[in-house]
Amino acid sequence: MESKHVFGEDVGKCIMNTAHQIKFSLNSIFEQAGLTGLQARILGFVRFNSENGRDIFQKDIEAEFKIRRSSVSSVLDNMEKNGFISRQSVESDARLKKIVLTEKAQDISKQHYQTILRFENSLLENMTADEIATLKSLLSKVAENIEGSEV
Repeated sequence: MESKHVFGEDVGKCIMNTAHQIKFSLNSIFEQAGLTGLQARILGFVRFNSENGRDIFQKDIEAEFKIRRSSVSSVLDNMEKNGFISRQSVESDARLKKIVLTEKAQDISKQHYQTILRFENSLLENMTADEIATLKSLLSKVAENIEGSEV
């Protein structure tokens, strides 16, 4: 099968370079608060769901961010050690531990919410609504192709 190129680069390389730039930018935003970009995204995910009445468990984070169980455990351990989350037992099943943001994490999440919105908007600057929809659709297809890949 012949490789498809975009502007003389492999599509994977183009996506990896863009992902790296996004990751670098997010990490620099949250570095001051002692968080990595992933930890900040997890805080946002937990905060959004808790504000909407939904408890979040480790398995939800694994699914949302498509990360292995051991990796999520390690990230959550660090976040708990640094005072950003606590894991609380659920009354109906003591084996389950819901992820709860500490006051410290809630404050940081609220402080940086507008920064993240500005960053997200800057990613889409100079794009029409149709271009944004196309970008999202194409990236979803790439993700689906990766999941279905035998590599």
